[in-house]
Amino acid sequence: MALDVLVTGGAGFIGSHIVEALLGSGHRPVVVDDLSAGRRANLPADIEFHQLDIAAPGLEAAFAGHRYDSVVHCAAMVGVVQSMDDPTLDRRVNVEGTAALIALCRKYGGPKFVFLSSGGAIYGETPVPAEEDALPAPQSYYGVHKYCAEKYVELSGLPYANLRLANVYGPRQRAGLEGGVVAIFAERLRTGAPLDIYGSGEQERDFVYVGDVARAAMLAATTPLRGTWNVGTGVVTSVNGLWRAMFALSGSTVEVRYHPARKGEIIRSCLSIRRSLANGWWRPEHSLEEGLRETLGHA
Repeated sequence: MALDVLVTGGAGFIGSHIVEALLGSGHRPVVVDDLSAGRRANLPADIEFHQLDIAAPGLEAAFAGHRYDSVVHCAAMVGVVQSMDDPTLDRRVNVEGTAALIALCRKYGGPKFVFLSSGGAIYGETPVPAEEDALPAPQSYYGVHKYCAEKYVELSGLPYANLRLANVYGPRQRAGLEGGVVAIFAERLRTGAPLDIYGSGEQERDFVYVGDVARAAMLAATTPLRGTWNVGTGVVTSVNGLWRAMFALSGSTVEVRYHPARKGEIIRSCLSIRRSLANGWWRPEHSLEEGLRETLGHA
């Protein structure tokens, strides 16, 4: 059955892939995006689009004439470093914007609410892959605000699925906006500029391909799935291992420069997906090598 789904941040990196997944499965997405980071060109020309800020008056216009089955909330400030520099802005978008969207959902029929959260920022350091019931230990305002927004979702009375994402990468990710190291490295390889690494480069991340994330969000929006779920791979790769893999796949090399570690960043982030595998609702389909090939092919 085709469903009507509102996607906030739908012109951005992850959001546009979710829109693509929904369309590919026969659903009817409507997009809200303020285009501060997203691009209208990421979307089909004929899709219903509202250029609106989720944390500003006027968001209600996206609900006029609709009774959504689900809302997928991607719109966010996404930078750890930026959140430390401007926690007020981060709170305004990630907490107050989420609360405003929840209020409209409750007013207009109570659709299922799918919230794209952050596993890495919420769990903090993970010496072993973090399960969904691990004690949160955010080390940045971004992580604090994402966890706070999750609680707003849980207490809203709406049916919901909180998706805690690992480090997402893939085509359409823009260096300097979404903060993705893969996008930054890909741009540097393309332009020949040096790679700047903050810390030793031995910090480890769970890298998950955006197509796999989009499929998870689409399934969460269109099935009875409920609760909080990790969306990652359960495998870690160091930043040094990442640039070496990208050098090998691209055949390109540039200078690698090391700098002091940055405030708020963690050393090891990995999400357990054991619960998802046991439930059978989702599993990642791309290895890191396959995902990097796709990404470098679109750079």
